[in-house]
Amino acid sequence: MRFSTFHTHTCYSDGKNTPEEMLRAAIAKGFAGYGFSDHSFTPCDTSYCMKLEQYPEYISCINGLKEKYAGQIEVLCGIENDYYSDTDPEDFDYMIGSVHYLVIGGTCYPIDHSERQQRECIAKECGGSAVEMAKRYYEKVAEHIRRTKPEIVGHFDVITKFGVIDETSEEYRRAALEAADEALNYTRIFEVNTGAISRGYKKLPYPSDFILRRVLERGGDVILSSDTHSAATIDTFFPESVELLRGIGFRRLAVMTANGVGYTGI
Repeated sequence: MRFSTFHTHTCYSDGKNTPEEMLRAAIAKGFAGYGFSDHSFTPCDTSYCMKLEQYPEYISCINGLKEKYAGQIEVLCGIENDYYSDTDPEDFDYMIGSVHYLVIGGTCYPIDHSERQQRECIAKECGGSAVEMAKRYYEKVAEHIRRTKPEIVGHFDVITKFGVIDETSEEYRRAALEAADEALNYTRIFEVNTGAISRGYKKLPYPSDFILRRVLERGGDVILSSDTHSAATIDTFFPESVELLRGIGFRRLAVMTANGVGYTGI
């Protein structure tokens, strides 16, 4: 099958390559579609995101690539919109709704950058409980999706990235599934994100099996994404992810198009 990916990063935020370098890699692999989704501006931490003044240049650049490569690949201009951002959806073809931080008592704790930062948050703000940190994270995810209604729910359980949380815990699973149920009231598409695999943190994509089963049970859809930060990893674990999804019971993937959401069979 011809793949597409709609969660990607470039040198406009924390990616290694230019947008055109990323797009040419996708064309070389025979991709049908490619969506750019650099990080929205987050005032609590400006080290990984686009600057507000970069938005017009970013949008212009991607729109130029749409024209240049028309007929070879469908290109979309999206953004990964963080909980702590203020983004106008009208500026973009689609938005991915993600939570990358917990800001507690004026302190910003990145939850997907390092194990050390997660453990610091657990020790200082969550009474030593990893599940408490997860609960706070999922509360933010549910609120973010309810408030902004993005087209795609981004790396839903990224909180598990460093193996700090016991995913078999009933308390943890209850918090995750409650947030998934709430998110599905507003956004039907969860991404199956292989980014942590390409960076060596996980062996399977987000979200975990039990969450994907709830998405399917509730009539939700999935979209395949690499969350790539490099032209070398735009399709990491894609064939394997399709097999995983078939095994769970999914029979189609959502794709973003210029005309909205479309679907392709798997």
